[in-house]
Amino acid sequence: MKEELMRLREILKGQKTNLEEVNEIIVRNNFREIFDNPKLYAKENYVQQSFTGYASIDKPHIKYFKKGILEAKFPKMKMFDYLYLRNINHQDFVALNYFGRKITYREMFSHIYEVSKSFKQRGVKESDKVVIAMPTTPEAVYMLFALNRIGAVPVLLDPRTTKDDIIKTILESKTNFYITMDDCTLLVDKILKENKSIDNQLNNVMFVSPTLSLPFGLNCLSNFKDFISKTQNKKQNITSNNKYLDWSKFLHDGQLYTGMIDSIYREGGLAEIIYSSGTTKSPKPIMYTNETFTAMVRQVELMENNYQEKDKNLDIIPMYLGFGSNNGLYTVLAFGLEDILIPIPVIDDLPKLISKYEPNHILCAPIHIKVLNDYLKNNPYELQDLSFIKSIVSGSAHLESSLQYELDEELKGRGCKIKVGPGYGQNEGGPGLSFSSDTFLETKKPNCCGYPLPFTTISIFNPDTNEELKYGEDLEGEIRYRAVCGMKGYAFNRDDETKDFYRVGLDGQVWACSGDLGKIDKDGGIYITDRIERQIGRNGFKFAPTEIEDLILSNIKEVSSCALIGKYDEIEENKLILYYSIKEEYLSMEDIITEKIINLCNTLKEYKIPNKYVLKDNIPLTPNLKIDFKKLEKEALEINFGYSRKMTIN
Repeated sequence: MKEELMRLREILKGQKTNLEEVNEIIVRNNFREIFDNPKLYAKENYVQQSFTGYASIDKPHIKYFKKGILEAKFPKMKMFDYLYLRNINHQDFVALNYFGRKITYREMFSHIYEVSKSFKQRGVKESDKVVIAMPTTPEAVYMLFALNRIGAVPVLLDPRTTKDDIIKTILESKTNFYITMDDCTLLVDKILKENKSIDNQLNNVMFVSPTLSLPFGLNCLSNFKDFISKTQNKKQNITSNNKYLDWSKFLHDGQLYTGMIDSIYREGGLAEIIYSSGTTKSPKPIMYTNETFTAMVRQVELMENNYQEKDKNLDIIPMYLGFGSNNGLYTVLAFGLEDILIPIPVIDDLPKLISKYEPNHILCAPIHIKVLNDYLKNNPYELQDLSFIKSIVSGSAHLESSLQYELDEELKGRGCKIKVGPGYGQNEGGPGLSFSSDTFLETKKPNCCGYPLPFTTISIFNPDTNEELKYGEDLEGEIRYRAVCGMKGYAFNRDDETKDFYRVGLDGQVWACSGDLGKIDKDGGIYITDRIERQIGRNGFKFAPTEIEDLILSNIKEVSSCALIGKYDEIEENKLILYYSIKEEYLSMEDIITEKIINLCNTLKEYKIPNKYVLKDNIPLTPNLKIDFKKLEKEALEINFGYSRKMTIN
């Protein structure tokens, strides 16, 4: 077995693959088990056997699964090897589409091979951390998989990360290799000049242009603009430093490497470190294993899904987010799809991209759903044929039902046969935990975000007593889960925070504590009501602000976004501030819309009625497109309520 696995790795090292020998090795080592899909030949679904009232035991959602899938085998290999094996027969399919430049799977694997050699030539060893602050470009994709191939660990950062956070990440990861965009040269130069510890720690600093893989014409245009900027002295020169290198030198030097490339698979071995969104707390470094990626693919494969070879996926969720690197990139490629890479954060331009590329699949955030819905409603003669869309999945944050239903109708009127599929997950969970299949969406329920993935257990608990609550009785508690694709823990000496995230239930099982409040219906459907940290106390009562936010968005169509914030008050415990923004086409009706909001809120119980209403041009968002509540809370500190207890309009 060991010798044959070594031979398989040797084959994978090469640019040309002996398919017959690979297939023989797969058969001899029973690798076929990890590709076996029981749902393809099962005629019946599972039938619920237990009726204890507890979701962890009864698994009421099991009726959505074909018999046999819960006995399916999972791959025990590195995520790169699994990706390669799944695409052995897809070598000439398009893997990456970058502004019209199409890169086949054969070409992608060849690039990964060259990048693997280059990292090894630069001294990167197994378990080493390499910090990558890049958007989703082909080069970033090659680096991600090359590092996994050699057993090193990419630490992914948003390229817009602040100087202080870059310094913190470099120091705590103990990396000696930092990679970022060429536009960040001045910032990096400044860090090295001001921080001797980092200057001594880093041996390699690579600057990579996002334009490298652009089609010839677009690349020339970009280079021309860069040339004009230099001639106009708009770019400053950086310090000459022998640790600086660019992509071409990196690849050129890698040609000299002649040693071993592939590392040995170790169960639970690290594959990636990403940072949590930090919506309500500071971002944490999350450790993903090889199984985080391979188990997600396997679960999606075993469920109802609309992925077909050669389908096109619009990749608009950045790879430095868990949802982006796992669901939006790796899972898509593992199914042999064409992944359309969009490196620039996209919101308003989504309809243009749909028109240009005609993607079959779109993984997105609720803000994208809003943009697409508004565009279709306001432009009835545009995008009239959307029959090519096979799935739209919204993750990242809560998606109000009224918006889902509106977009469903707009899509239906344009020949699209699918409905928006809301899901639930969090970075710590892999990040996918629940899913909405077509069968489930036939009876879509308001505010429901699907049912658990096949090998994921989700239930609700009383966070104070640690007691599991019954499902189907409208009981609200903390959502807790056990997931095969969950994180290994928080990185960089955050063991205490990792321990706090997990709890042993009264059933003796270890549960991940999501920090989300929610409930489970009689069919196993998951409902998320709010974050525990966002619970607002006022006059002795506690409530979830999402209730008020959803009420406004569902009843006042002119409002584009809103957020309810509590500001500490000695008398009332919290005073309530409602921040809201109005859709552009209704800005002239500001006073009328504000009055609508106030009148609607006055129908609430007294302790839920806002003290103040603040109109903003735009509600601030975090880099992963969630509402930035921390920023709003800081703004709220500056608001003066005076002595009046009347509601006021800012």
